[in-house]
Amino acid sequence: FETLKIIENLGIWKPRVVIWENVKGVLDKDMVHAFNDYLSYMEGLGYCNSFEVLNAMDFGVPQSRERIFTVSVLGNDKFNFSNLKRVETVPIKEYLQDESEITDLYVINQPSMLSKIEELNPVPRNSNYNRYLTVIEEYCWTITTRQDRCPNAGIIKMSDGKYRILTEIEVWRLMGFDDADFFKVLNEHPTRKGCRNATLYHQAGNSIVVPVLEVIFRELLKEGLTC
Repeated sequence: FETLKIIENLGIWKPRVVIWENVKGVLDKDMVHAFNDYLSYMEGLGYCNSFEVLNAMDFGVPQSRERIFTVSVLGNDKFNFSNLKRVETVPIKEYLQDESEITDLYVINQPSMLSKIEELNPVPRNSNYNRYLTVIEEYCWTITTRQDRCPNAGIIKMSDGKYRILTEIEVWRLMGFDDADFFKVLNEHPTRKGCRNATLYHQAGNSIVVPVLEVIFRELLKEGLTC
């Protein structure tokens, strides 16, 4: 609802297009009323809304990340999500660092996490699979603000039989950022010696997958909805 306040305060300068993103849980029965209130309020401000749940994997990124995107266009023009160009998912190995670059900081040694590695521990019947750590093969699960916990986006099995979490630069890549962007932010938030960089993990987990935004922007530009 801060979005609504911003738009109202802009007055006659309110934007032609508003893109709003959130977890798909806003469609759950205990939250959907607030989402519908948002849509209704936007209509009252003169916007035409459309929304859809998009998965980053449909736009080339090997991360199963479902998020609801709402595109609101001032006036009567409606954004058509079916026009978005889907592409094949890129192999996740292209996003991962070479094993020789991985230090012990990222190797899993906490008993609480080791006991949750799915392929090492039989999963009890009727258990909650979301509480187990899955080895990443073709894609990872949703990047969150922390990887040193269970559940997380998945873990990597190393050649020596040990397991590790994703590194900071890997989660940034899996959010669609290039390495140049990562190192610019790293320069602003340096990693302390002997520690992982919690700030970089947090920023990645709270971000929006870049290629998904890009494909939305391209469609908006193509339809002339940003002018």
